[in-house]
Amino acid sequence: MQSMTQNFVYLHSYLRYFLLLFAVIVVIQSLMGMMGNRKFKPVNKQMALALLIFCDLQLLIGGYLYYTRVVATGMLSSPGVMKDAASRFWAVEHSTSMVIALILVHVGYAVTKKNMDDDRKFKRLFWCSFIALGIFMAMIPWPGRQVVGRPMIPHMTQ
Repeated sequence: MQSMTQNFVYLHSYLRYFLLLFAVIVVIQSLMGMMGNRKFKPVNKQMALALLIFCDLQLLIGGYLYYTRVVATGMLSSPGVMKDAASRFWAVEHSTSMVIALILVHVGYAVTKKNMDDDRKFKRLFWCSFIALGIFMAMIPWPGRQVVGRPMIPHMTQ
């Protein structure tokens, strides 16, 4: 059981780079569309969909990890969970922030399907994706982050 969970941690860690890549692509495409008065093209919708798919995949894997590492271990019922920075990060901050970012990505993608002018589509997609990207960057346990930092490449030691 432990090795399967660890494999999911590695997969979750690797997939973050694809998620970040597509988030940056969507932000740049929508910014360029806004600034250049461009037409909203199918490729813009496809990139937003790819971002959405990676976010949903991360949510599924993250949900499994949350259950096995937080819920099943009794971390949430621990009286000191909010006092311990690492426990608070995993039990509350990381998961809540990422769900909020995921909702923003879903809202941004929903805009791509609406019948509205291209400038409004690009603006809404930009702001949803840009804020989500900011949350992703802030809440990923990057190396060097106190208490919760992880290696840039899974399987590597810090």
